[in-house]
Amino acid sequence: MPDKPPALPPIPSVSKITEVVEAIESIIDWSIGASSRLGYFAALYKRITIAVRTALAQGVFQDAPRMERLDVTFASRYFEALNGYFHPGKFPKPTRSWQVTFNAASRAEPIILQHMLAGVNVHIGLDLGIAAQSIGAGGQLPALQEDFNRINAVLASQVGGVVADIDQLSPALADLYAVLTSNEIFLIDEAVKTLRDSAWRFATILSLEPWFLRPMTIWARDWEVAAQVQAIYDPPNVTGLIDLILRSIAAQESRDIVKNISVLDTIASKPAPIRLDHVTATNIQTNEDWTALSTICETLRIGPTTLYRYLAEQRRGLTDFLWVYALAPTARRLPTHLPLG
Repeated sequence: MPDKPPALPPIPSVSKITEVVEAIESIIDWSIGASSRLGYFAALYKRITIAVRTALAQGVFQDAPRMERLDVTFASRYFEALNGYFHPGKFPKPTRSWQVTFNAASRAEPIILQHMLAGVNVHIGLDLGIAAQSIGAGGQLPALQEDFNRINAVLASQVGGVVADIDQLSPALADLYAVLTSNEIFLIDEAVKTLRDSAWRFATILSLEPWFLRPMTIWARDWEVAAQVQAIYDPPNVTGLIDLILRSIAAQESRDIVKNISVLDTIASKPAPIRLDHVTATNIQTNEDWTALSTICETLRIGPTTLYRYLAEQRRGLTDFLWVYALAPTARRLPTHLPLG
C-alpha cells in the first residue's frame, strides 16, 4: 500500500451546505500542510459546492431544501470515505473506488487533471446515485430528476471553468483551451452527461430493487467504477502514444503541490457562471468539431475518422475524455511522426 501522508483529522458530520464548504476547506488546508495531491480534487469540489450554494440562493432548483439535503448527503459520502481511509479503526473503510483514488495521490507521475477526474468519476459514478436514491426514497425519485439534471449542469459548468483557469499550472492545458476550445467544452459536457445519466440509472435500479439486494448492487458498481478510475491513472495505450502525451504534459506542468493547490483554492472561491444547458448533448460530427479534430490529427498523421472510431469504441467514463484532452495541447510539440503502428 502506498505511504500515506500525516492523517487528515476526522471530518465531522455535516447538515448544511455551508458546513460542507467548511469541511472541504479543512481538507484543502490539510492538503497544503501535508503537500498531498488529495487537495486537487478537494479544490475542484469546493468550487462546485460554492456554485451549488449560489444556485440554491438564486432559486435555480424546484425544491431548494431537498437539493440541499442531496448535496449534504452526496458530500458526506466523500467525507466518510476520507475518514475511513485515514482512521480505519474508527470509521468504516472506504469503497474500493475511493481507495484506488486516495492511494493514487502518492503517485508523482499523474497530471493534475488525472487526479481531478478520478475524484469526479468516483463521486458521480458511485456516490451520486446512492445519494439520489436515499433522498428520493419512498417512491419520490422521479420527482427529483429535473433538479438532479440541474445540479449536474452546475457541476459541468465548474469542471470546465477550472480546466480553463489552470493554465498557469499546466501550459499544455492552456494550449488546449486556445486551440480546441469548442471541442474541449463538448468533451466535458459529454463526459459529465454520460456520468450523470449513468448515475441516474443506478439510482433508479437501487430504488426499484428490494432493500436486501442493494449492498450487492453497490458492491458491483463500486468495482466497475474502481476499474474506470484505474484506467484514468493508467489509460489504455496505443503503441506508447498516450504515455508519451501524458509525460509531455507532466514535463511542462508545475509539480509544486503546495503552490498548485493554493492556486486552485483561489480559483475555487470564484465559481464560473452557471449554465443550465451545459450538459446538453452535442453531435461530435459537426463541421466545427471535425475541424478541431482534424487540426490535431493532421499533425499526428492519423485520420479524424480513426480517432473518432477509437473514442467511440473505447469510451470508459472519463478515460477517453482525458485521452483527447491530453492529446490536443501537445500535438504541436510532439515529433512530426509518431510510431502509431
